[in-house]
Amino acid sequence: MASTARRRRRHDPERRDRIARAAIAVVARDGIDGLTHRAVARQADVPLGSTTYHFAGKDDLLNSAVELAQSADREMLAQALERFGPHEDLAGALAQLIEHLTVHDRERLLFDYELFLAARQRPALAASARRWVDDTEALIGRFTDARTARVLIHMVEGMLAESVVLHEPMPAHSIEPDFRRVLAG
Repeated sequence: MASTARRRRRHDPERRDRIARAAIAVVARDGIDGLTHRAVARQADVPLGSTTYHFAGKDDLLNSAVELAQSADREMLAQALERFGPHEDLAGALAQLIEHLTVHDRERLLFDYELFLAARQRPALAASARRWVDDTEALIGRFTDARTARVLIHMVEGMLAESVVLHEPMPAHSIEPDFRRVLAG
């Protein structure tokens, strides 16, 4: 006699975020063109049906990953600036942040730059990139004047882009003098 008892669903309140984090990893590894429900399901170690249940399509999945990454980026930058005492040492804080991204959190860095590049073709991603730049400028602008904040953002973006393209880490000790020079005026 076949059992008619239904299998109970396992309650997993973190699954949606885990799938979005997996999308970040897939984009960092394979680019936006490599983002598929199947690749994300494999990365998140969930059934394929979970990805399609939580995300209607590829754009929905990508938008969720972007929101999650931007929120994490804002939080990381805010914590880095506060933790390293930017009132006393903004140059050191920015150098430490770049080292962290290029050495310890390369996946996030690669995801961000995949989005920046894809923003050329996707207006929704361009708006996200603009928000990231504006948020970063506002955070840095709390510790310096608006023009200097803008120059520092250009420096940060240039250093991060160089690290992505050349596959090289940016140790804090090697770039901190550059920030000090700009901040000295």
